[in-house]
Amino acid sequence: MENFKASCTSGMKRRYSRLVLGCKIWSMVFVVALLAGCTPFLYSVDMKYVPTRTFSKAPGVDGPIVVTVATFQDSRKIEDKMLIGRVIKAGGKRLPVLPKYVKPSNAVTVPVKEFFRLAGYRVATESPAWDLQESSINKGWGPILVGGSIDELDITCQDSFTITKYTAKVKLTIYFADTLKGKIFHKVTTESSVSLDHILFSEERMEQQLNAALSDAIEKMFEGRDVANIINGIGG
Repeated sequence: MENFKASCTSGMKRRYSRLVLGCKIWSMVFVVALLAGCTPFLYSVDMKYVPTRTFSKAPGVDGPIVVTVATFQDSRKIEDKMLIGRVIKAGGKRLPVLPKYVKPSNAVTVPVKEFFRLAGYRVATESPAWDLQESSINKGWGPILVGGSIDELDITCQDSFTITKYTAKVKLTIYFADTLKGKIFHKVTTESSVSLDHILFSEERMEQQLNAALSDAIEKMFEGRDVANIINGIGG
């Protein structure tokens, strides 16, 4: 009789342990599913230069020309300068988009520096603050100084139940200066916009659209090669 009771007790304990384990597993599954369905408070994108064309110095220029890229000024007429876009959900909820790790001014400056580096120039490590005035040009920069303003920088994602629409816009005003003469020799405004309709939403796809618009706007400052030739003439 005692053996029978012990056997029953042992069996009940095993069933109870399995029941508890099963409950724990289903609880974990529920929590994971709940977290997976949660909407984040914001999105962030890594802004970078993605080359679409090849640019190089004019032939006959000896040695690398040094280019100093000043930190771009954020001239956008918005209240929150950290904001670079928004994701609008199907229910109308608007979630902010921010650049990853840095301020928008630096998020534009670094890709511009990468553009010049890939075009064969030697880019100064520092990115000094420059107010885009000739009177504040430092002869220690350069000999070529590049700076500018961010006039527009935006990625908007309309995330509906049926289709997701991505729209990216970038507008830059870029100044080129001869530091030894203390003169601005060229000013250009470039802009670019791209759009994409897709059945799915992804942060990566949003990042790709913004970088495509940014890279195109950066490359447009060398269109016609007039600027490149002037730079090569001064630096060479």
